[in-house]
Amino acid sequence: MMLFELFETLIGIYMSLGFGTNEYKIESKMEKIKCDHPKAYEIYVQNQALFETDAELSKKVLDLDVKNKMAVNDTVNEIYAHFAVAA
Repeated sequence: MMLFELFETLIGIYMSLGFGTNEYKIESKMEKIKCDHPKAYEIYVQNQALFETDAELSKKVLDLDVKNKMAVNDTVNEIYAHFAVAA
């Protein structure tokens, strides 16, 4: 019983610090692609609340496989199209 309570407490602390949340995951993925796509990262920083609340946009980023360059390019192009930015 004590072990379960300890585990539950650790999970609570982990989640309260923001780790494991969708906001953290989106930020982490955008950080990973900023070297190759600084303009997309800049758009993210300027519109962070929208990235976290817009269901379609957040799903695109959350589903992104950052190791797949083609998928990253497709997602970045979709971000540019969403914000009407020339690539």
